[in-house]
Amino acid sequence: VLSKRVTQSPCVLVAPEYGVTANMERIMKGQTLAESASVQTAKRIMEINTRHALVDELRRRAKENEDDPEAIEAADVLYQVAALQSGYTLDDVNHFATQMHRTLKQSLNLDPNTNLVEEEEYVVEEEPEDPYFSAEEGGEKKPKTESGAEEAGGASAVEEEDPKKFEDHDDL
Repeated sequence: VLSKRVTQSPCVLVAPEYGVTANMERIMKGQTLAESASVQTAKRIMEINTRHALVDELRRRAKENEDDPEAIEAADVLYQVAALQSGYTLDDVNHFATQMHRTLKQSLNLDPNTNLVEEEEYVVEEEPEDPYFSAEEGGEKKPKTESGAEEAGGASAVEEEDPKKFEDHDDL
């Protein structure tokens, strides 16, 4: 349906006046005893913003070649994005993710068939030793005492340095 009320988005999906809304469809799917075959799916009406640049480009490409694979995939992505924005769930989330990955690769000028790149070797720098903690097996760190030995009680090195540091002063 060509829309006059959609002004910013390329398209939206809406429910008919007396049809099942996206929220009601989600509630019915979430019912404990609901079987996937018995759940009524909402009839969806796609309202298209003919003034949007994406819709205009898709229209132009469809005029030139009805079987343009990029235009077909772009129209499918537009439908799925509109469904998500309108609150509907996707039947095949993995298909949508694959399309989004392919779209991202194209926008970054990457080969759509490339998945992994060669591993690079990285130089791992050792972190400097913390003067207040000593490294222990398993990655945990324990506080050091004045002498550098590990504390069994877990008191911090600051507490051991000067026990009178926190006493009240009478001269204040």
